Amino acid sequence: MSRLFRSALAPLFIIPTLSYAAVTEVPVFRGAQIIKSEPVESSSIEVPLAKIYRSGRGWEPESVERIDGQSFQTLYKIGRNVPLNEVVDFYDEALASIEGNTVLFQCESRNCGSSNAWANNFFNEYLLYGADQNQSLKVLKDAQNHYWVLYINRRGAGDVMVRLDEVVPKGSDAVGANILAQLNVADVPRIRSFLREQSDLSNIVAFVTSDNRDGNPIITGDKSIEMLKDGLNPDERRLLRFINLANMGNPAYGVNRVIFVSIK
Repeated sequence: MSRLFRSALAPLFIIPTLSYAAVTEVPVFRGAQIIKSEPVESSSIEVPLAKIYRSGRGWEPESVERIDGQSFQTLYKIGRNVPLNEVVDFYDEALASIEGNTVLFQCESRNCGSSNAWANNFFNEYLLYGADQNQSLKVLKDAQNHYWVLYINRRGAGDVMVRLDEVVPKGSDAVGANILAQLNVADVPRIRSFLREQSDLSNIVAFVTSDNRDGNPIITGDKSIEMLKDGLNPDERRLLRFINLANMGNPAYGVNRVIFVSIK
């Protein structure tokens, strides 16, 4: 993370512990719909390192690594007319571009085990269930010791589902901020939905990032903030504080993103 970005954050809040921070922006497949995206904090996050199998009355991977930390879990849905191999290739390339990545485990088709078990027993997400021969799983670790778990399958209805988890072990080098959500700056419906769930907007700061591909990133950031404000109600506009980071958040938080941070 750049010193300039740290300097921009430092005057606003000093929080000693990390609640969650995903520090790598993975591109999203064209036309993909985000079904849900949420942080999960746990003392025992399981990272799968082998195929899943029946164990007693349940199912579990033959080998896992248990991590004490946070996981940011995102589920995407992609249209039924999109070839499955295009989606798999896209995300394989995206993960391969992460700095210092090392593949810990990967499988495809029936070599992964039961898709029903992955969907309903491991990920607890029934939308991932599809034919065993259509599934693929990849697990890797990056230069910051973050783990990435990617599971892709085509449902019986034809949609391609993508589950991407970033697991951040406790003590990883990340900004000490209580990050509540990170969303695409143009996704106003999800931003509105997130804000409605918050009890006190006066304790939340919204950092907005942009890039310089379309001109001056500061001007682009200002336009994004005005667009966001236009989609909010008067109370939300009055209570929520926006900070334009322009391109200072890159590559830590990606471009054209809004990062909601609690300053309690």
